[in-house]
Amino acid sequence: MNIVYYTSGISGSGRVVRGISIGNALKRKKVECNYTILSSSAFAHLADILDISHLEIPPEDEDQLSPKNYRNSELFKTMTALAPDILLIDLLWFKLYYFVHELHCKKIFLCHQVFDRFFTIPLEGGAISIRPQDYDLLLAVEPFSCSIPMRQINPIILRNRDEILPREKALELLQLDGSKPVSLFAFNAHPGDFERYKKKYNYLEDADYQMIYTTNYKGGIFPIVDYFNASDLIVCGAGYNSFWEVIYLNKEAIFVPTRAIFESGERRIEECQEYSFNENGADQLVDIIMNL
Repeated sequence: MNIVYYTSGISGSGRVVRGISIGNALKRKKVECNYTILSSSAFAHLADILDISHLEIPPEDEDQLSPKNYRNSELFKTMTALAPDILLIDLLWFKLYYFVHELHCKKIFLCHQVFDRFFTIPLEGGAISIRPQDYDLLLAVEPFSCSIPMRQINPIILRNRDEILPREKALELLQLDGSKPVSLFAFNAHPGDFERYKKKYNYLEDADYQMIYTTNYKGGIFPIVDYFNASDLIVCGAGYNSFWEVIYLNKEAIFVPTRAIFESGERRIEECQEYSFNENGADQLVDIIMNL
């Protein structure tokens, strides 16, 4: 069975990490398959750390993916060459709009919290809107409401609770003795976020925290979630992965809303900070795939 996870990941590492999380769940559940992350991400190399297969293609614009040209696009040629039996489409419905019906496989659309305007894209030749009938299943991968009917699963997390390092081992690997409280400071959303918010929260050093600073933009610690048990306080953006890792692992945190076009960190904090769940959405997704 060939399973392909397709996303963009042009800014930030979050979407690729979601693909890695799914690959990790497939391994955890011992599913025999060929799993590939297909993206245009500069962070695709993170998949190598967990031994997840990945392919990169250049980002393509609306002209290259138009009805006239899509057959010559790298996306179409790569997708058809991969010949998936299961295609997981992370958010990017509009890139596949003109040929998704030609892909003879099961298609699952994965969507985190977005504004309704995300489901209609204005193009020079006229607006296009998502067609739910193009997919076998539409899944909301966190709790949110929108105009498109979707089945909700739990958030997709990179590690299950019993897979991250115990506190003593995490402290040892971070070269900390645990004599002072530890704060993990991690920002991966957009270029410049790390430097901007590091300056804003440097008061924590004066509050006697031992600080661990990391960002995937500068070859930081990955996966940082492995070290959460070492931390007494986590400072991170309110993007999907960071937020839900903290919630799932029940860690003390300061969430910082970061800018995004189609989603709201403020809304995620306001609506979901008290949300709790036990089963990793990645494991739920694998069960759904196996029963399609």
